[in-house]
Amino acid sequence: MKFSKAFRITVCTLIACVFLYFFPFFRVRTIGAASKAELNLSSTNLSSQGPSLVNASTLIETLWVERLPALVKSAPNVDELLTMAKTDADGALKKYGRESRLGGPTFLFVRGHGQIESVNEEQCRLVLIGQSQRIVLEIGILFGNTVRDATGLVKVGDFPNSQDFNNLSTELNTRCESRVIEPVRHQLLAGARVDFAGCGEVRDRDDFSPLKLIPVLLRVVDAQGAEK
Repeated sequence: MKFSKAFRITVCTLIACVFLYFFPFFRVRTIGAASKAELNLSSTNLSSQGPSLVNASTLIETLWVERLPALVKSAPNVDELLTMAKTDADGALKKYGRESRLGGPTFLFVRGHGQIESVNEEQCRLVLIGQSQRIVLEIGILFGNTVRDATGLVKVGDFPNSQDFNNLSTELNTRCESRVIEPVRHQLLAGARVDFAGCGEVRDRDDFSPLKLIPVLLRVVDAQGAEK
C-alpha cells in the first residue's frame, strides 16, 4: 500500500510531537519550584557555612584577608613537627597533618623562624633558628593544590563543580607569588633572618629531608647579617 507524501509528513509530525511531549529538550520551572538544595546553595554564607560564590577571584579576597591571617597565628611551629618527625614520622603527620583523600599526601601548615643559607630563583634554603634542621621555601612559579588543601579553608563539597575548586588553587598560588614572594625577593639573601608560614605536602619520610614549603607569609626581620 502506498501513502501520499503529505500523509507521510503528517504522520511523522504527529510522532515527533508525541516524543517531544514526553521527552522535552528542556523544562521551564519557576523560582518557586527550585529544589531545597539549590536554594540552600544560593543562600550559603561564606563565614559560617562555606563559600557559595563560584567566582574564585571574589572568594579569594575573603579567604586571604580575613581567614588566612587568623590561621597563620594558630599554625604549629615547624620546630615541633620536625623534632617529632625524627623519631616518629607517622605520629608527626597524624598530629600536625591533614589528609585530603585516602592514599594521597599529607598536607602540613606550619610557621617558623630561620636564617637563609642559600637562595636562587626557585628555592630559598633556611636553617631554623636554634635548630640544625633545614627547610626549603618554594619561591619560583607555583603549581598544584598544596596551599588550598594544607590550609583547609575550603572543601570540594563547598563548590558546585570541581573546576571552581581548582580555580581557587590557581588564585591562591598567584597571590603567594605576587603578594608574598615578589615583594621581598630582593631581600632574600644568605644570612638574612626571616619569619615564615607555609604549606607543604609529605608522601613519605624522605619528604622531611628537607621539608619543602610554599610560603603564605614571608617577612625579612633581620637583614644585617645578609651578604650584599
